[in-house]
Amino acid sequence: MSESASKLRQQLWRTYRLMARTLRILQRDAPMLQGSLYLLRRKCGKPSCRCARGLLHPAWVLTRSEAGKNRLYAVPADQRGRLRPWAREYRRWQRARALLIKQAARLVALMDQGADRRLQTWPPPPA
Repeated sequence: MSESASKLRQQLWRTYRLMARTLRILQRDAPMLQGSLYLLRRKCGKPSCRCARGLLHPAWVLTRSEAGKNRLYAVPADQRGRLRPWAREYRRWQRARALLIKQAARLVALMDQGADRRLQTWPPPPA
């Protein structure tokens, strides 16, 4: 058994263990909420309002993409504390999902390298 085959096998198992760790993140039971919660500051448009002088009106909103368009939803003050961890959990889930896709591609590439090293040609080329 060659040293390179051993290193390849080690890389395979290391990638496999990393995928298992990522899968545990994806399997959490915590509630999620699609979108981002942030403080939006706007002008109302009235010429005599304080926002015309630069003191913009603050409003907490949840934004998310629906049917290819960004939608804003006003979030009442009493709901903010509950929605923030849900939105954070969704971002964590998205990052873990993207990581799992990369890890799976890496695992398949390593498996293909191992197969290429083991592959034999037959019949032998004519002399």
